[in-house]
Amino acid sequence: MPDDQKQTGQPGGETPNDFEAYIASQPDPIKELYKQHTAGWRSTLENEREKATNATNTVKELREAAKTADAATAEKLTKLAAEKDAEIELARQEATFYRDAAAAGCPPGRLERAWRLFRNGEYPTRRGEPDVAAMKADVPELFVPARGGGANAGAGTGAAGRPAVSMDNLIRAAAGKR
Repeated sequence: MPDDQKQTGQPGGETPNDFEAYIASQPDPIKELYKQHTAGWRSTLENEREKATNATNTVKELREAAKTADAATAEKLTKLAAEKDAEIELARQEATFYRDAAAAGCPPGRLERAWRLFRNGEYPTRRGEPDVAAMKADVPELFVPARGGGANAGAGTGAAGRPAVSMDNLIRAAAGKR
């Protein structure tokens, strides 16, 4: 494979401008691998979109029903619609926060912790959007890349691994020889 194609994956070395067009130009086995790799994400995204659509439709239905109901029922339906609106807004705010925090370098394992801190702290902007920059300045340890908690991932990590435990080593230790 020529060097210029190794770097960009394109003949001639040019960088693709449109990712979808790039994937469409790949051979069928590559397209299938991409589909398999992203199947879980696409399924999750579709489920979340469906939930949001259903919640929005439920709110609309509650408001429509409140128009034709008696006063007491209308008040209850309006209150329920307002609660559902608040849930939808919270879900939108959480998704925005996860996107922004991940883009700012928060590792996936710390996103939920950062979200809880955002909800309980003083990190929303005036519009209620996440102020990830302020959070990163106040709590930088949330944005430090996760390290492998003492595990030896192999050469190049800079961590010295434990000596291998073998039956021979155990027998020598038991016999008092090292």
